Amino acid sequence: MSKSPAPERLNHLPEAAMQSSFSTVRAYLHVIVFFALTLGTGFLPPPGITEMGMNILGVFLGLLYGWSFIGFAWPSMICLVALGFTGYAEPAAIIASAFSHPAVLFTIFVLAFTTYCDKSGINAVMAKWFLSRNIFAGHPWIFTASVLVGTLLISFLVDGVPTVFLISGILYSIFDDIGLKRGDAYPAWLLAGVCIAGVLSFACKPWAGQNLMGIGTLAEVSGGTAVIENITVIAVALPVCIATLIVYTLIVRFIFRPDVSTLAHLTREYLAGIRNGIEMGRAQRIAATALAVFLILMFLPNILPSGSPAAAFFSKFSMTVAITLILGVLSFIRVDGKPAFDFHACSSGINWNVIWMLAASIPVSAAMSSDGAGLSRMLTELLHSFASGGNIILFLAVFMIFVNVMTQFTHNVTIVLIAVPLIWNLSQSAGINPVGFSILMFLAAGAAFATPAASTVGALSFANGEWIGMKRAFQAGILGCIGGIVCMLVLGLPLVMALVGI
Repeated sequence: MSKSPAPERLNHLPEAAMQSSFSTVRAYLHVIVFFALTLGTGFLPPPGITEMGMNILGVFLGLLYGWSFIGFAWPSMICLVALGFTGYAEPAAIIASAFSHPAVLFTIFVLAFTTYCDKSGINAVMAKWFLSRNIFAGHPWIFTASVLVGTLLISFLVDGVPTVFLISGILYSIFDDIGLKRGDAYPAWLLAGVCIAGVLSFACKPWAGQNLMGIGTLAEVSGGTAVIENITVIAVALPVCIATLIVYTLIVRFIFRPDVSTLAHLTREYLAGIRNGIEMGRAQRIAATALAVFLILMFLPNILPSGSPAAAFFSKFSMTVAITLILGVLSFIRVDGKPAFDFHACSSGINWNVIWMLAASIPVSAAMSSDGAGLSRMLTELLHSFASGGNIILFLAVFMIFVNVMTQFTHNVTIVLIAVPLIWNLSQSAGINPVGFSILMFLAAGAAFATPAASTVGALSFANGEWIGMKRAFQAGILGCIGGIVCMLVLGLPLVMALVGI
């Protein structure tokens, strides 16, 4: 005789079925809205722009909606094809231009390279070295600031996501050893700060995220006349991001005021134990050398005397060329009888959502800023009315705050792709330096972490309910962003004015 289902299970079945049905209906509604925006916007009367511009605007709006509510991969595919039927260019040419763009190729290779660095163990070596300095013994706030700055620097050298997980894992062990528990205030603020440092690391890298796309877009819309040097981005962003983390540490110390008495157990002997766990073998030394060579190839063209034979030679090593050469050399170097770099093994680190997002954003951004669309001209005239009516520094400050706030709710690449063509057109009419303006905008877009939607790395803070909690994640994110904006205006703006001008 078969058993009848338990009453409590029967009670849950309708609720589960309803939730599943609701999720399905909501997913289909998002798909309907996506196609309506992508394919239907062109049928609306154009408000001062061309018919082609309306079709392109529909593709752009559909892309934003798809990224926000559906995903990155298939909405990007559909929008790439749809762009080919707007009158801007042929579909095959658009797809070819998207995936042959240096930014897309470089991102594929650099994601594989950062996965290699993580697998080699060099990330763990750097993390343990940073977290085991003797100066931390008896100085809890030096320890706090150093952990955050160390996370920023390691994430800058490799990748933010594995670094945040790695640093957090080491901190969990430290917390358990010295008696700090889940739910305690100090671990929550420190772990939230680690996530913030991971977010800020992307703002410092010319070869990642919104910086990579923004630099390429500015070069394209300006016809190569406005070029942002890698070293200039780092010279502005790195000091601002370090200052932001120091300000965050001060906020935690003097506003949140967690109990740090337990950190007295962080003795020199304990820190020496962490250092003893550092293993720097052949695999780690090779990875460290590869990382150093990559950074040298990025910086040398900007440091060597302009016009010298050495500068001419090293200028051939673009980011894509440099990373391709490094991966090629690593592939024939042997460690324990195997290649140091195994592309198949490291391909697991290639995030295809990121690749499709970049591939779709490049031609859509170019189409949005094209003369035939008329979109940039209309928006530039609107911005020019604000820029010409008052102090230019005040306008820049307000624009940076606006970009930062908008990035809290949408992807920073999206904001950059909209803003860069506007900045270029505005610079032609208002006399603003597009290079300096763009660097400030990249920084504002990259320093957003006040909401879960602002950043993938920042969202890790909101997802860590066990140690951080939603309330503390929001508090840390909001106050940290306010501190970051202050640092951008007080430090970033003068640095840009000194290096490239406004």
